[in-house]
Amino acid sequence: LYNGEVIAFTIGDKQDTDFILNTLNQLPALPENCVLHSDQGSVYTSYEYQKAIHIKGITMSMSRKGTPADNASIESFHSSLKSETFYLNRIDRTTTTIVERTVKE
Repeated sequence: LYNGEVIAFTIGDKQDTDFILNTLNQLPALPENCVLHSDQGSVYTSYEYQKAIHIKGITMSMSRKGTPADNASIESFHSSLKSETFYLNRIDRTTTTIVERTVKE
């Protein structure tokens, strides 16, 4: 949330631990005291994820159960992304290839 810039992302058909670790491995060197916020999904509570963020020196933050507002910034980002690309261009059905191209553009 420092400046709203996306510094790493991965697009895929499923979200599993490898998917999340791929994104973590893209991160550039980060300043001290960085916090990475997530929900309480199984990939974020996994040993592999927790070990990876610890190695990178990142502090883990998780939403409380049933409180999506804790993650409002990323939910807002996803809403804007969809509204300004897919919905604006009336794209109702898509493929992973189209999503990847649209996001990268």
